[in-house]
Amino acid sequence: MNKAMLKKELNESMFESKGLWMMVAVSVILSALLIVVANIKEGAAMAQSDILQYAIKAVMFMTIMVSMVLGGSCFVSEREGHTMESLLLTPVSKFSLTLSKYTSAVILGAILYLVSVPYIIAISYGSGLAVRALLICLLNGGLLLLAFSAIAVSFSILTDSSKTAILVSGLLLVVLMFPAFAQGILKQSLIGRTFLAMDPLANCFTLMTPLLSEVASIGTVTQYIWPQVIFAALSIALLVWSSKRISLKGEK
Repeated sequence: MNKAMLKKELNESMFESKGLWMMVAVSVILSALLIVVANIKEGAAMAQSDILQYAIKAVMFMTIMVSMVLGGSCFVSEREGHTMESLLLTPVSKFSLTLSKYTSAVILGAILYLVSVPYIIAISYGSGLAVRALLICLLNGGLLLLAFSAIAVSFSILTDSSKTAILVSGLLLVVLMFPAFAQGILKQSLIGRTFLAMDPLANCFTLMTPLLSEVASIGTVTQYIWPQVIFAALSIALLVWSSKRISLKGEK
């Protein structure tokens, strides 16, 4: 990976792609969430672990969406700005170029996770669950960030529109998220149970309960973490394959 290229991508993602404003927006949303949790009686009546699960899911969703927006527009913006040709003429391989853009999206997503740390700690105050909540963000959230950022960058390479790349990536996120909220229905059939066992988001959400309510065993963590690891590995494999197909718009 080229360090100069990575620095360029970080600057563009932070300022030209409005990444900084996205971080401010996420901070405002998290602040509003914290106020709601602290002041609404219905929220105060909920179990602390349930409140934390909603907060962690919100943090993950916003972080992944921001990273997908930045990743989904990274190559398309080069074509639209007529700078792709100059990039391809630089002494940087296509894989190194792809890795720089991907790493930039992941770093900004990691920064968003860091921004959320004070809010997670504040929401979990007095429960003793702060460390476990942050572990979920680091482990589960980190794997999902790696996966969906890779998918978004891949679609940015393979499509000619940033809207298409972001829409397809977002649609995949919604499709994988739906079973997590419909587990009661899906568990009634063999196909549904099989899909739940393979769905990275469903396993991510399911793992939150034992981690936040009790001491989860290594076996429990392994059972629910492997679909996320496989999903991240497949997404990165797609990214590597896509990097070989970088071209100018309309070029075959």
